Amino acid sequence: MSSQISVFQPMLLDLGAPRRPVPAAIDWRGGLLLRSTNWLGDCLMTLPAAWQLRQLLPAGARLQVLAPAFLAPLWSACPWVDGVISMAGKRISAAEIAQVKALKLGVGVIFPNSFGSAMDLWQCSLPLRVGRSGRLRSLLLTHAQREWPRGENVGRCHQLSYYLELLSAFGPVRLDSACPRLEVKPGVAESLGVSGPGWLALAPGAAYGPAKQWPMESFRELAAWHHGCGGRVLLVGTGKEAAVAAAVAEAAPGAINLAGKTSLAELMAVLAAADAVVANDSGAMHLAAALGTPGVGIFGSTDPVGTGPLGAPWQLVLASVPCRPCFRRECPLCSPDERYCCLRSITPAEVIGTLATVLAGRDA
Repeated sequence: MSSQISVFQPMLLDLGAPRRPVPAAIDWRGGLLLRSTNWLGDCLMTLPAAWQLRQLLPAGARLQVLAPAFLAPLWSACPWVDGVISMAGKRISAAEIAQVKALKLGVGVIFPNSFGSAMDLWQCSLPLRVGRSGRLRSLLLTHAQREWPRGENVGRCHQLSYYLELLSAFGPVRLDSACPRLEVKPGVAESLGVSGPGWLALAPGAAYGPAKQWPMESFRELAAWHHGCGGRVLLVGTGKEAAVAAAVAEAAPGAINLAGKTSLAELMAVLAAADAVVANDSGAMHLAAALGTPGVGIFGSTDPVGTGPLGAPWQLVLASVPCRPCFRRECPLCSPDERYCCLRSITPAEVIGTLATVLAGRDA
């Protein structure tokens, strides 16, 4: 069974006029506070919308981002973000509220679709607060937009469309996924042993669940192929994925296994240093694309139409099976021959051929 292989191009839709536009004359005061999403992949998919927010600001106004501590390095790597306020806990603390109030910002925009994130900005007493309604959030917002459209347009447009729709409260938006690339600190990758050309980064994990994870044995074949071609292999992932990464690394003598050993800033540096990346539908895939590193993305139960990588062009491989996308974390099929067929039917040969095309394009 052959797989679908194509270069990903995000489909963005104009989702209509805002429910409640903000006043034409906005009191920006010192600038705007953006409440970040809470997951790495989601956060990366909001960057083009955040970049458009930045361009709305008048001269002298600053874009500040309120983000969970582990995502602070990502926002700090955006050269167009003026400052990042890091939240040590799940909710904003009294000290962090005081830090925001000291900035005297006039506008807040809330990307996450949770009550707590709206509460965070309400506690900061920002005069104008824009976010989505639902879950009693309207009580905390000055300009509530329509509730997050659950299920609507699934399979028709990229998730970025919903963040751009939220921005339409300020006026017309561009249906554009362009965004300046993230910047990494020089010398970080070299300090971790990743220097020179020829590096292939592999990310065999996915926090979502096994329905996103291409088989370890297939990653091993891919690693062995690249090593046999004279290339060098780098494994990345979380601590929970370290054992799988170690098993893959064994197939390529001299491979470096950094799974569970890097900070987010270090992960960004090594992904930026790689010639290419092969990853499941995961935060690593989105991060590499945002850094401008090309690669191959492997999709199982999920659909790239909604959550494909933004940034560098990526080749995506999807199985041609009737049960996908099911969006399940684990395969619901019981038969051993059918279980995880969306991942098992993608062969190492298909991914190797696709990767060879990516590498050839980089060298051209």
